[in-house]
Amino acid sequence: MHLFHCPDLTNDLAVLPEEEAHHAVHVLRLRAGDRIGLLDGRGTRAEGVLVEASKRGCTARVDARTVVPADPAGHIHLAVAPTKQMERFEWFLEKATEIGVGRIIPLLTARTERSRLRTDRMERILLSAMKQSQRTWLPHLDAPMALADVARLGTAQRFFGWCEGEHRAFSTAYDPTRDALMLIGPEGDFTTEEADRLRASGFVAVSLGAARLRTETAAVAACAWMDLAGQGGVGKT
Repeated sequence: MHLFHCPDLTNDLAVLPEEEAHHAVHVLRLRAGDRIGLLDGRGTRAEGVLVEASKRGCTARVDARTVVPADPAGHIHLAVAPTKQMERFEWFLEKATEIGVGRIIPLLTARTERSRLRTDRMERILLSAMKQSQRTWLPHLDAPMALADVARLGTAQRFFGWCEGEHRAFSTAYDPTRDALMLIGPEGDFTTEEADRLRASGFVAVSLGAARLRTETAAVAACAWMDLAGQGGVGKT
């Protein structure tokens, strides 16, 4: 069954957004009477039957609806410096959504190589990844945010990946029962001054292992670790 994003699933009739309707009619060649799945990105999954599928748009009659609560084990928030090659950052967006991230913040630091981002394109990537992985919660995507502003965000646990100086193993520092914000810096890492300011703001410097990882790889590795820990797949050592 084909899945579509529909922000409003509160009524018996669901009207697909223009881009989703175009995909249904012109790419998938769906017609009235075909069954489809629907996700609102806020925990609701529905099934229905198309009652209209034409150039004018797509409307489905909703006949089953399920609400999936947010994961109670804790929410994963990632602030990640955009990479110079945008396709690598987009790969991170896709994979983090598939794994299960609650919030993504493009992070602007002294060494961030890209500050201008196409929010519309990034949102489409998140939507596509949500549907492909059949998740019911769409990650919240923030506008690019300066490191100083991110440092002021209140979260139960706050970490930053740090390759230099004193740090803890992420596997021993992370508590999967509480919300967490993880910062991943640019390819040149955070500056020493930035690391000092983060520590002064209550962030814990952590390592994701012995290897020096690319920005997008480190972000996906941290996301995967937190998701598995939340499911009881890994634990503290």
